Amino acid sequence: MARYAMLIDMTRCIGCDACTVACKQENGTPVDTFFARVINIEAGKYPAVKRFYLPILCNHCDDAPCLKACPNKAIFRRDDGIVLIDQDRCKGTGACVSACPYGNVYLQKVDRWYLEDDMEYETKHVRPRLKENVARKCTYCAHRVDKGLDPACVVACPTTARIFGDLEDDHSAISRYIVEEAIGTGREPFHLLPECKTNPATCYLGPMSEQETATLHGGTEEAFVGIGVTEIARPAVHATRPMSVLKKVDATGLLTESLSLFKKAFIRITSLLGLTLLVAAVAMGQGPKTDVFSTSNCVGCHGAAAMGGLGPPLAKTKITDAEFQAIVRKGKGMMPAFSADALSDSDLNSIRDEVRLKPWLPDQVPLTYKIGSLLTPQKLSIYFLFVFGFAFLFGLKVLWYWVDCTGIRQARPYLRKFGTGKAALIALRAMIVDGFLVASLFRRSPLRWFMHGLILYGFCGLMLADILIAIYNPMRAELPLGSALKVLPLVSGLAVFIGILYVKYRYQKDEFIDNGVTLGRDFLFVNLLFHTILSGFFVFFLARLGGSAWILTIYLYHLSSITLLIATAPFTRFSHAWVVPALVAVTRGTEALTESGVEIGYRREPSPGRHHKTDRIARQVVDLVDPVKAKTIVIRYYP
Repeated sequence: MARYAMLIDMTRCIGCDACTVACKQENGTPVDTFFARVINIEAGKYPAVKRFYLPILCNHCDDAPCLKACPNKAIFRRDDGIVLIDQDRCKGTGACVSACPYGNVYLQKVDRWYLEDDMEYETKHVRPRLKENVARKCTYCAHRVDKGLDPACVVACPTTARIFGDLEDDHSAISRYIVEEAIGTGREPFHLLPECKTNPATCYLGPMSEQETATLHGGTEEAFVGIGVTEIARPAVHATRPMSVLKKVDATGLLTESLSLFKKAFIRITSLLGLTLLVAAVAMGQGPKTDVFSTSNCVGCHGAAAMGGLGPPLAKTKITDAEFQAIVRKGKGMMPAFSADALSDSDLNSIRDEVRLKPWLPDQVPLTYKIGSLLTPQKLSIYFLFVFGFAFLFGLKVLWYWVDCTGIRQARPYLRKFGTGKAALIALRAMIVDGFLVASLFRRSPLRWFMHGLILYGFCGLMLADILIAIYNPMRAELPLGSALKVLPLVSGLAVFIGILYVKYRYQKDEFIDNGVTLGRDFLFVNLLFHTILSGFFVFFLARLGGSAWILTIYLYHLSSITLLIATAPFTRFSHAWVVPALVAVTRGTEALTESGVEIGYRREPSPGRHHKTDRIARQVVDLVDPVKAKTIVIRYYP
């Protein structure tokens, strides 16, 4: 399988911007959109000043952050490694703009063009190529590559500074060039921002005057992201790539097919899990029923010998008749309330008298009681405190990765000039409008927004209901069906369940184009949420129908589903709930910063809004090729 990549030799680049112009002509991009841009870096202080030209374009990463951050599955990776954006799927959310640490994704609400509206070339041939308010980026000129041609920027480069080809082909131009330069000049390719761990396809060779073999092989090996010449017959990029990446690149077709089979098997297995647990519950709930006590619903929880269950052993419980009757009539914990119509006072007294006569037999205390004794509201609160704590810590770690990709640390000096308070208000508004309310999806597809909202807002309703129940009904006593604390979780759960069924339908029928990069995480989240809601309804209906013998098993099923759902949240699509709003907030903040006209020290930035990311890249490259001059750099553009 081919793996296309671009190598840029900084020694050859003269900063003429022929690639920039060729790219704009080939792709017909509007003003402020530059798929291929060249930054002019002046490093050092007079008289010891050096100039570097650094072309920047999409890196078509193996682990593309933009792909993983897109909430609409609009970004996908082809089998040959080229990462593209489906303009029909993109809803203009903007998360991908901040997710790309290199600043190579563009999203403009309104396009500005170079020519007049009545110019036939632009109105008929250029503008229709790109939809307005849709994310865009370099495509490696995929339309040309598919015809066996090189990208336009490669063809236009007068000094052959750009070398394009298939890394999996030892005889391709890029593979031969890597080997020849390693032998002839001692230079080895490096990637931009290796700390972002994106495994980019685009790589660079530093200037020969500064980057010698001795500096390349000493000290900062991590800066080269696993690239080194270990054999002449095969390019270095192949030799030292992580095995996981090689497997993904070399067997993409097999991987995709395997994931498809896994998906079908996973759905069937998880769909049968509930039925299996119900059968197990029936088996666990069977037992001898030979006395007055066993003819009542109490046997489901306390067992035929009154030795245990979800509540304490009745034979060992020392309470007054009034306390006993109050518990039965009002309910307590998992025990439902029994009205006089369901259980008369005389039958209740008979049960109480029989229980008093039961001997205390510790060896007959059933397993259900031992398990049930751990499920008190207080113990469950402590348990889920740890579960949420685990998810919170790893959720922060995940969020920090994405925040670091946005380059917010590099943007702080500019945000202070813009106004920290103003930036915070813009970010807050973006989190609410674009994050929680998902305004971009509503504008493009109200139906999809509604079905998405069933899950999002239904889940929020469930969390709110759980908080209210912990406050107003901490012992989980049985409540009338019309109670707000009953209606809220039921309606919210039903909304989530309908939304999940819709998503499952889409997963089966809709084209799912992400080459398996995020597919497994998506299915894990959806199925765990499905079983959480399903088991919750099982518990509710069993309590209403008097199926006390099954409640413990189903309740454990419910608790297990919740635990897995929360504990895996940072590693599944659940993380989009906090990652996407944060990314969108940064995108809106940088847009506002750009529109404000605040002076940030750059001249003629061709694509406003990515100054801080460009600065980060420039400093990393200068620090790599000439560390002495890295402390003082000035960036200019000449597009």
